[in-house]
Amino acid sequence: MCPDLSRNPGKTSEARARLRSAIAALCLASVAVTLLGCAQVIRRPDVMVGTASPGDVDYPLGGSICRLFNLDTPRHGLRCAEKPSEESASNIESLLSGGIDVGIVLSDDLADAVAGEGLFASRGPVADLRVLFAGHADIFTLVVHQGAGIHRLADLRGKRIGIGNPGSRQSAQMDRVMAALGLARSDFADVRDYSPAAQNRAFCAGELDAIVYSVAHPNGLVRDAALTCQGVLVSVNGPAIDRMLSDYREYERTAIPGGTYPVNQADIQTFGVRAVVVTTTRMPDKVAYEITRAVFDNFDVFRMLHPAFEALSVAESIRRTGNAPIHPGAERYYRERGWLPRLPPPSRPS
Repeated sequence: MCPDLSRNPGKTSEARARLRSAIAALCLASVAVTLLGCAQVIRRPDVMVGTASPGDVDYPLGGSICRLFNLDTPRHGLRCAEKPSEESASNIESLLSGGIDVGIVLSDDLADAVAGEGLFASRGPVADLRVLFAGHADIFTLVVHQGAGIHRLADLRGKRIGIGNPGSRQSAQMDRVMAALGLARSDFADVRDYSPAAQNRAFCAGELDAIVYSVAHPNGLVRDAALTCQGVLVSVNGPAIDRMLSDYREYERTAIPGGTYPVNQADIQTFGVRAVVVTTTRMPDKVAYEITRAVFDNFDVFRMLHPAFEALSVAESIRRTGNAPIHPGAERYYRERGWLPRLPPPSRPS
């Protein structure tokens, strides 16, 4: 407690002023030490989950995992917290540096990391990533103007198309789709490297005939293009896409269910990547087991925590695990539930 100077009437005004200043400085230092002590008491969570930007579906995925995990804190004594991150690849870097314990990683980035390719070519193959389970699909989505005469992929030739930011997931996927179809940029009337929001504006202004996304569904931008800008979803399938998927095993066939958007009552066949919940060999088996248990013991609740999770099944979540090995703690849980035979992870062809 700081003293009350009004009880020292013998002091001169100047002396009292100097004393006040000295004591005030001492009090501030005392407060700073107290706050530092409090900060030291607030320790790092036992499980830190790297997610994505708040507008991305991967962000609530991390929050949902922590929410279910923390329900059992009185039993296992562990705490979980999520933190936003820039992107899937940055989560891999944070996992490797120890900045996070669990990361939401998309299966194409995971495949590149394991193989030492793409963004991870300079690092070389990463051997210590381990998978807990898989989440929702991030789906390659083609939206076209209803009056543009585009009913299948081959109809894109000669059209104006937006393919996303340079270096973005949808841009890389569209490059592979174009290669599979034998198309070059010169085969289109116009190709624009726009951000998702910018390409939506251009599409609604009639400047583009088609736009592509790599997103989980339902998605607000896709809904806006379909409901207010005469957009309709077109399937991305056929023999050329089948060949592409055989070359890039990190992709999987998937579908956007009919009725997700009013303009499409039938399923839209396409492909995508999978959000995978990844950790490293540093994670203790007990912790990996408890994270896996928290989700799958409460799987019906988990599926209700976000619309993108509603279509998930247990079989899909434990089978779509990417190119890294299953963590032994998660494997123990799967073995206890009798699910282990369903777990052959795909591998990227050499």
